[in-house]
Amino acid sequence: MLTPKDYVHLYNITKDITPLKTDCGQLCGSICCRTDEKNSLGIYLFPGEECMFNGDEEWIQWEICDRDEQFFPPSWPQKLYFIKCTSFCQREKRPLACRFFPLTPHFNNQNNFCLIYETLDLPYSCPLISKKIPLQEEFIKTVAGCWEIMLKDYRLEDIVREDSLEREIEYSQNIEIVWQG
Repeated sequence: MLTPKDYVHLYNITKDITPLKTDCGQLCGSICCRTDEKNSLGIYLFPGEECMFNGDEEWIQWEICDRDEQFFPPSWPQKLYFIKCTSFCQREKRPLACRFFPLTPHFNNQNNFCLIYETLDLPYSCPLISKKIPLQEEFIKTVAGCWEIMLKDYRLEDIVREDSLEREIEYSQNIEIVWQG
């Protein structure tokens, strides 16, 4: 399982990487980095990632969710943390899922680990995904390296495999591989 030391390492190696050389938020008005009208945008923290926060961040609203109600694998903790930004985040403290976006890990039918564009049904359109804007190689390689570390945690491997299977069934031919190990 990932330890607080692992999370510190992952945060350190991703602190300066970005999908583009310029601020990708200029393309869309930072749509994924601001609140929506209902303040419903947010992300789940990975198991143990909450150690990177003190709980008093003024820019985060915390929700505790039940694993089973949110359809996470049984290997995940019963109590999950869902965080929503209430204002612009402090970039150096943003969660890993934000740092990795728009990429997500995937195991294809041949059981090969790869990175693909996020396939979740998002309430906004990300031009990096919709326009297939080329991402920086350093960004892609760093995200891949992080996932290679993270997949050593069986809980994260469980959810990536579960999500991958769902994607293979739903999208099969439309999964675009951005990086493959």
